[in-house]
Amino acid sequence: MKQKKILFHITGYFLFLFTINVHSQEYVPFPDSNAIWSEVFTSEQPFEIETYQYGISGDTVINAKQYHKIYLLNDTVYPLVTGQYCGAIREDSSKKIFVIDFNCVYPSAGQDEVILYNFSKSIGDTVFVGLGGFGPAGYLIINYIDSMLIDDNYRKTFHFLGYEDYWIEGIGSTRGLFSPIQAQPTGFQKWKLICFNQDNEVIYLNPEFNSCFPILTGINSKEPESNNIKIFPHPVTNISVIDFMNNTNFMYQYIDFYNIFGQKVNHINIKDRKQIFIKKIDYKPGLYVYRISGQNMKSVMGKIFFE
Repeated sequence: MKQKKILFHITGYFLFLFTINVHSQEYVPFPDSNAIWSEVFTSEQPFEIETYQYGISGDTVINAKQYHKIYLLNDTVYPLVTGQYCGAIREDSSKKIFVIDFNCVYPSAGQDEVILYNFSKSIGDTVFVGLGGFGPAGYLIINYIDSMLIDDNYRKTFHFLGYEDYWIEGIGSTRGLFSPIQAQPTGFQKWKLICFNQDNEVIYLNPEFNSCFPILTGINSKEPESNNIKIFPHPVTNISVIDFMNNTNFMYQYIDFYNIFGQKVNHINIKDRKQIFIKKIDYKPGLYVYRISGQNMKSVMGKIFFE
């Protein structure tokens, strides 16, 4: 009788473990609201670095199908402050994610619906994504499937043959939300997902970064180059001048300002200008990073403080 009780307890224990394991491996669907993907683009030739965020806000109906609208964001607080409309996304019952009317990457998806992700595949399967299967590496072959513990749930991760970035169930690619339809040009250009935030909670943070909105001053943490830029008076207490001292061959076009969270707070066209005026009233007090950029020009970066 005692042996039967022990057997019952052991059987019950393994049944309990099996139940927990099945529960933990439940499919995590793609978000349909209150989601932010923070990403970074870097280029070495010419030097360029830019952080940006996509967000889901609101629904729409296209061709009798319901989609969730995607925007570039002007801020990263909830409720989302939307900027440029980038298209719409939906998920069907077979774990496929579709995008339509997308215009914020190259090549543009246009009005045609294309597959963005397919989380129904198995090891050895070929994933058909993007425009006619056109993605960062064409057709992707699933090398192995692993799992990642995120927010008390195990999410599947899909790894591909000859491809370092991978897909996370319910989040997307570690190369960025729209990686499967973003062309991968030759050279030294890279896209990376910094973090994924849902319902004002950080769900995933790329281990290469210590914040969802880091201040990125260059590739491989290179120091900013600002030898030809003069700000006076500095710190900014009322109105200051940013003087582009090397006026002889000045071909820069824009200056952008970033707060301590890496969020862009201002964008100014400086083409053919020798100097610009900035006002303290337009910025919250604190430290900012500026980046001066132009076509085929190495960006110039530096720090500016507003009292």
